[in-house]
Amino acid sequence: MNRALALLTLSVFAVSVAFSQTSKKQTTIIGEVVDVVNYVVNGMKPNNADRKALVEASAKAGSPLGILERKTGKIYVVAMGQQGASALETLTPYFGLKIFATGKVYKKGGIMLFMLSDIGKSVK
Repeated sequence: MNRALALLTLSVFAVSVAFSQTSKKQTTIIGEVVDVVNYVVNGMKPNNADRKALVEASAKAGSPLGILERKTGKIYVVAMGQQGASALETLTPYFGLKIFATGKVYKKGGIMLFMLSDIGKSVK
């Protein structure tokens, strides 16, 4: 499983590098932060203390984080738009909350990458 997570993380990084060469307009998504692997495999959201701890541990081990869009159910894999910023550190305070996220969306094949520039708690 660790090998699969490492491969998935490497794939996300390679995709983010490839996508960074195209320019898209800023978009705002309303939804919630999820651990992509736990959400896709188990349908698990970090909406209680035990699940938050599990998601944080998975993310620290290399599992990618994403945003589950409330309106459509689509998952956007998150990449940081700022050099040196950590997705784990940036997204952890938002586990279990409804959020808004602003950034650029890049699509290729079946992957949607969200280059995050801002995030906050949603009032909607």
